[in-house]
Amino acid sequence: MDVQRFFPALLLGCLYFVAAAGVVALTRFDGGIAYLWFATSILAADLMSRPKRRWTLPIIACGVASVIVTGWLGLGWTVALPLGAINIGEAVIAASLFRRLAGPRRPLGSLAWLLQFVVAVGVVAPIVAGGLAAAILSFVGLPIAKTFVTFAVGHALGNLTFTPIALLLTRKHRKEMLRDLGRRNKIEAVGLLALALIITSYVFTRHSGPLLFLPIFPMILVAFRIGRGGVALSIAMLAVVGGVATASGYGPIQLTDATFGQQIEFFQFYLATIVLTLLPVTADLENRSRLHRQLRESETGYRMIAEHSTDLILSLKVDGTIRYASPSCRQLGYDQAQLIGRNCSTLIDPDHLAEAAAAHFRSLEMGGKTNRFEYLAITASGERRWHETHARLIVDEDGNADGILSIVRDIHTQK
Repeated sequence: MDVQRFFPALLLGCLYFVAAAGVVALTRFDGGIAYLWFATSILAADLMSRPKRRWTLPIIACGVASVIVTGWLGLGWTVALPLGAINIGEAVIAASLFRRLAGPRRPLGSLAWLLQFVVAVGVVAPIVAGGLAAAILSFVGLPIAKTFVTFAVGHALGNLTFTPIALLLTRKHRKEMLRDLGRRNKIEAVGLLALALIITSYVFTRHSGPLLFLPIFPMILVAFRIGRGGVALSIAMLAVVGGVATASGYGPIQLTDATFGQQIEFFQFYLATIVLTLLPVTADLENRSRLHRQLRESETGYRMIAEHSTDLILSLKVDGTIRYASPSCRQLGYDQAQLIGRNCSTLIDPDHLAEAAAAHFRSLEMGGKTNRFEYLAITASGERRWHETHARLIVDEDGNADGILSIVRDIHTQK
């Protein structure tokens, strides 16, 4: 047996056991199933972050833990094996479907990732598992409809809330998250997380007013200033502080006339609402940060090429106004400052102006294709020299024409 794989799987199984035993002991009422469930998120996140060929040991370890919890603390040994298999099957369905939909993408890296995550982890897997669980538990006298709703809702909310956190804390993504956190201003990060913890603790240690909205504000600041790692930590703090306080009879949820089980369920809805509010913001910010980084890298490479190229590189507006000219414009006798803001038509011999204008409009109509044309250009000294231009359309984020990128080469000697 591979010891390097056995002990991590054993540790995962122990963590699954503690999570499952805790929620069963605290949130199982009237002889039914637990209202709150997040053990599935632990296994699902682990499976999402490892190759399928290494799924066996984690599945076995968590499967044994699930059977023991169900038999010892839950509905008894009669249904322990099938219910344990359903719990593990839910994690396998969630991980398999998510990997098929999202592939090896960066967690919380885009809104598309989040949508695929919600479908796989928060909708399909809980519904399938809930239907199977309701059918099995009907044999021990539990009502099918109520069991299905309690199981599917509790598991869906638990999966949506805790799987992103568990996924970011897996070995595969933990270093990446810590690296992202390390790039931030550490004093600012610690201060914002401390503020989130203080406000959350204040809200859930008193029940004199409906203050559940207050933790949202520091958590939004955390999302903007720290990123996905900070959001994961702030959600974890809210889950622990708020969950313990609510289960202990503290916090604004106590203002309701609901039963203890309904209060726990309400807290889970509240937590899931916070998560589904913050995660889209975080995913969009991560995507924008990635795009900005790619843009900076692209711009740096473009400028290096432009500044060392013997060809003249021009960025033009749709009307032909020059937005950028590379340093090689000196071959025409101009400085960059002299060309920027000037219309390129002033650089072309009047006898070739109509033909060049037609070529410019052709470039606007050719989409992503490159248009090549020749003409006589006028240098700063008034000399006429033959040049050729390779021009291509630039489009904005909506696909509309935003200008022309031109590479201009002196071909006077060849002509």
